[in-house]
Amino acid sequence: MKYNRQAFCDLSDKEKLKIIKDELSLVTHNGTTKDDLLMLLDWTYNRLIKGDLEV
Repeated sequence: MKYNRQAFCDLSDKEKLKIIKDELSLVTHNGTTKDDLLMLLDWTYNRLIKGDLEV
């Protein structure tokens, strides 16, 4: 995995959003595994779509 799950969980919401924004801006996701993308998507869904976080 490119991202350590525990290290990601320990980041602030602002830092997590920056990682997600950076990942989405990439043309290719070399080094980013499916598990990484699922972890980022899971966090985004749970925080943004459920309304727990405002951007």
